[in-house]
Amino acid sequence: MKMFDLKSIKNTAKNTVNKLGILRRKDDDAEHTRWHITTTTQEAWQAMRKMCESAQESIYMEQFLFEPDQYGKEFLDIFIKKAQEGVTVKLMFDSMYSRGLGQSLYIDALHDAGVKVKFFNWMLPFSKYNKKLLYFRNHRRLLIVDRKTMFTGGVCIHKKMVDWRETCIKITGSVVDQASSVFDRSWKKVYKKHSLRLGTQYKTGLDGFSYITQAPLIGERYVYRRFIDAIRQADKKINITTPYFLPDRRLERVLLLAVKRGVEVNILIPKVSNHPLVDTGSHTFFHKLLSKGIHIYRYEKMIHAKTAVIDDEWSMIGTMNLDNISLRYNFESAIISTNKICAQELDQIFIKDLKNADKLTLFHWENRSSISKFKELLVWPIRKFL
Repeated sequence: MKMFDLKSIKNTAKNTVNKLGILRRKDDDAEHTRWHITTTTQEAWQAMRKMCESAQESIYMEQFLFEPDQYGKEFLDIFIKKAQEGVTVKLMFDSMYSRGLGQSLYIDALHDAGVKVKFFNWMLPFSKYNKKLLYFRNHRRLLIVDRKTMFTGGVCIHKKMVDWRETCIKITGSVVDQASSVFDRSWKKVYKKHSLRLGTQYKTGLDGFSYITQAPLIGERYVYRRFIDAIRQADKKINITTPYFLPDRRLERVLLLAVKRGVEVNILIPKVSNHPLVDTGSHTFFHKLLSKGIHIYRYEKMIHAKTAVIDDEWSMIGTMNLDNISLRYNFESAIISTNKICAQELDQIFIKDLKNADKLTLFHWENRSSISKFKELLVWPIRKFL
C-alpha cells in the first residue's frame, strides 16, 4: 500500500496556481504574487503616484525620460515630501533624455530634501564624458516602492506621452526581490563606479515571473536571447506589439522560420510614430515580411507598448523596442512570464487593440506612392543604425 506524505501534499497545494492568477511563494511567510496591467499612460502615472504616496520605507526609480513638466512635477513633489518624512528616495535618470530635469531648479530642491539623484552616463572609454551620444543610453523604466511593489513597461514621464496607448505592469511577489537586487547593482555601478555587470538574468520563480535586464556588451543581451528562444519554441501564435520595428537579421530570420513551420505571426505597430525616420526604416522590411506571411497591423494612434505573447503561455512586458538601438546599443529590461493567466490577459489586450488598427495587405503595400518608395531607398543604407 502506497504511503502519502501529508507535509509534501500541503507544500504542493501551497504552490498551486488558482484561477485568480495568485501563487504562493515557497516560504510560508511570503506574500501572494499579484499583478495589474494598465493600458494608458495616465492610468500608469496615477497608479505609480498613488503607490509612491503610500511609501513607508523606500522609493527607487530608474527612468529613461523624465521631464519636469506639469506631470513630472507631480512626481517630484511626492519624492520631496516622502524624503522629508524619512523615506529613502533614490532616483536614477538617463543623462541625455532626462537632461531637462538635470538643468532645472528642482535638482536643488531634491537634494535639499535628502533625495539621492544620479544621472546615468555609461559610455565607451573614448566618449566617457560625452553626454550627447544617442547610443548606450539607459532605456530602462522601473519603480519600486518599499521593495514590495514594482512597476515596469514603456512608460516615461513627459507631457507629449499623456494620450499614448501604453502598457505597464504593477506587480508584487518574488520578482520584486529580483528587480530590487538589479536596482542596487545598477546604483552601485553608476553611483560608485563599481565593476559590476549591468546585464542580469534570473531563473523564473515559482510564480512564473522573472525580471531580466540586458546591457550592450558581449554576453549580456539577456532579454534579447530569451525573446529569440521563445520565438524558436513557438507552436501556434506570436503576437508582438512594438512602437518601432526594425529587426536585426536574427530576429527577422526566426520570425520567418516560425511562419514557415505554421506559426501565426502578428505584429502591431503605430500607423505613425513619433519618429518619422524610424517609420521609414521600418517600411523597408514590410514587403518581405508580408510576402512571407507575417501579418502587420497599424494602430490608429501612437502605441508605445512593448509586449509579446507566444502560444498563450509565454509573455513579455518591457522596455525593449524591436529596433537596432534597443536590441544592440541600449540598456533594457523586461518582466518575462510563463504564467498562462498573465499571457492570456495580454493576449486579450492585443485582440482589443486590433479593433483600432488596420491590417496592411501586400497589395496595398505594393501600390504605395513613389515618394514613399524613394524615401525608403534613401533610408535603406542606415536602417541598421536606427
